[in-house]
Amino acid sequence: MGPLRSLDSVFSKYFTIKGRASRSEFWWYSSFQSLAMFTAIGVDIVLFDPATTSGLWSFATVWIFLLTMIPNLTVAIRRLHDTGRSGMWMFITMVPFIGGMWYLVLLVLPSEQDDNIYGPPPGMRRRATYGEGTGGVVRPAKSNPFAAYAHLEASRNTPSADLQAQRRAQIEEYYRTKVVKAV
Repeated sequence: MGPLRSLDSVFSKYFTIKGRASRSEFWWYSSFQSLAMFTAIGVDIVLFDPATTSGLWSFATVWIFLLTMIPNLTVAIRRLHDTGRSGMWMFITMVPFIGGMWYLVLLVLPSEQDDNIYGPPPGMRRRATYGEGTGGVVRPAKSNPFAAYAHLEASRNTPSADLQAQRRAQIEEYYRTKVVKAV
């Protein structure tokens, strides 16, 4: 993803934390935001006049910070989603000394190639998962993290009389062919 496309993506998803953001999208936006902030600091230094400054709102840096604060947060969360992690990993920065470095490492990690629980990879068509077929080709099923819950829910249901009779017949057949035959 190029710089203009990544800026368009970040600002069109201004308040969106769902989904994923690729490395290029995140780092192009971060480069733009850093350049904008350094430019605002330069403008503030050049134009600063203590006699005419009428408060905090007269500084360009404050405006750039306010305009980019929410997109910084949302694109970082989507970037963490792209690596397969929750957005709550942002709080690792609260750990003194190593938290910021660890957070930077998480942002640099490569993207997960396949769909994850946060959605398909950014910039790609949705690919089949969990055994869905595309064009007659069935991809191998990925592990479904919620399969155990589905199994628990299914185990609560009592089987019908026909299913119980069928299972009993299968067990009797197995017993006749494997156990009695072996004796």
